[in-house]
Amino acid sequence: MNRAFIDTSAILRMLVQDDDLKAKAVENLIRTAPEKGLVLHVIPVTILEIVWVLEKVYKYPPAAVRELAEAIINTPQLKVELAGVFLNALKVYEEKNVKFADAVMAFWALEKGITTTYTYDEKDFKRINGLTVLKPTLSVIR
Repeated sequence: MNRAFIDTSAILRMLVQDDDLKAKAVENLIRTAPEKGLVLHVIPVTILEIVWVLEKVYKYPPAAVRELAEAIINTPQLKVELAGVFLNALKVYEEKNVKFADAVMAFWALEKGITTTYTYDEKDFKRINGLTVLKPTLSVIR
């Protein structure tokens, strides 16, 4: 088995279809990877970058961003690290208007059994069930 990772730029060509030749090449790569003995990995930063680019550069609404990102995460030919974390994060990103990166951090923590976060960015984290949100404060050390 050969292993490789697939970069954000390649996945985006397929998702946004802004270059037909490149989009078809990426689709072919993904579709034929298993028969060629190739495992294609998608690392966490790739999913974060896909969401950011779709939202900020292409101005896709959250529902469309979620649909496209979920399509990548659920592609059986791709091995996506932290897939469950990302699927949960995409749900609250769209449904509760939580910043995607904050949602990813929260669901990563919850998956690890960590239920408390210290932050000054309380608004988004308070929208995530199961998470206790605290502010760092100065305390008197005796």
